[in-house]
Amino acid sequence: MITRDELRYLAQIENTHDSAISFYFQPRTPQDKSHREESILVKDMVRDALRHAERAGGDPKVKQDLLRILQKAEQWKGGSKAKVVFACAAQDVWREFDVPPRLTRSQLIVNDRFHLKPLARLVEAFPRTSVVVIDREHARFFTIRAGEIEASGEIFNPLPRKVRSDGFAGYNAGHIERHIENEGMKHMKEVADHLRDMHRNAGCERFLIGCREDAWPELESHLHPYVRQRLVGRFTVDPGLASKDVVLQQANRLLEEHGGSERRGVVREALGEAHRNGRGAVGLRHVLQSLEKGEVQALLVGEDFSATASRCASCGHMDTRMVRHCAVCAGDTLEVDDVADALVGLAIKNGIKVVYVRDEPDFEHAGNIGALLRFRADQNTTQKKIAS
Repeated sequence: MITRDELRYLAQIENTHDSAISFYFQPRTPQDKSHREESILVKDMVRDALRHAERAGGDPKVKQDLLRILQKAEQWKGGSKAKVVFACAAQDVWREFDVPPRLTRSQLIVNDRFHLKPLARLVEAFPRTSVVVIDREHARFFTIRAGEIEASGEIFNPLPRKVRSDGFAGYNAGHIERHIENEGMKHMKEVADHLRDMHRNAGCERFLIGCREDAWPELESHLHPYVRQRLVGRFTVDPGLASKDVVLQQANRLLEEHGGSERRGVVREALGEAHRNGRGAVGLRHVLQSLEKGEVQALLVGEDFSATASRCASCGHMDTRMVRHCAVCAGDTLEVDDVADALVGLAIKNGIKVVYVRDEPDFEHAGNIGALLRFRADQNTTQKKIAS
């Protein structure tokens, strides 16, 4: 699965004179075992792109990339994974990714930049999550990425067994009980340290705990602050009976609840701040202005948001009006038919969080596009003093 760092690298590749190819392949249930429908679909997309490239008289290397994609697609027939390819021979770029089959559709786009919105949505909607299923002796770790789960290790510290005799005045029994308690505590601390390391070294952004009720207080007391801050929740489960499917089902439920709550909170904050003329912006024009000023902390994009804009080929300035010349540098402009994708690419390039919004009537009424800001440049104290 692609990482945010890889997305950011791809977002920085621009002005490639219509030689940047973005190919998204969503497998479909075949009508026959030969997967002829998939082959025909890919061939049609590549054929159309080749015709367009020839008419435009662009870089001949585009044809090489398109034919290579066609060859790759033949190898993918019958697979269950979705495939994503970003290619630009002019800049020696070829990136292939296997992703869960959660793309809306197959598509092939040739442009002056890579189209990252479909893939960015998977990365943002399904952050890398670590799940531990634990009891006092055994801990199993799982990693969830883009809705898929895989085992990622285990820790086993068997507890000492009780002896038959309690010894003189019950001394042996008390000693064994204390020893068992100490060993159980060491086990919980080792698990907590492993979770901390998964955040530091593996980039896990969310954590989930599965255990019996009596085990939770023992683990909770040892959790590192980094892990506590990213703890989505916990679920009650018998660790010895928890299959991978059960863990994934419980994890998806908690992640969906947490993601929905987090998303609604960001939307409410952005709308409220915009209404108060504070750290919020709604509507395409205001969001574009805030992005160019470097004010944006989080970009909010409605799933159904669609709009066109113009973009300067020289300085990159975007305008909601379809103008021939840039208002900033007077350079020639290009039409951007999918401004949402351009905004997402700009956000990724600048390390801005992207939040995809759905089923929020107030947000739709506000234009289905917005931003939560780090600051407002026009409310900066220094600028106010200068202006006065």
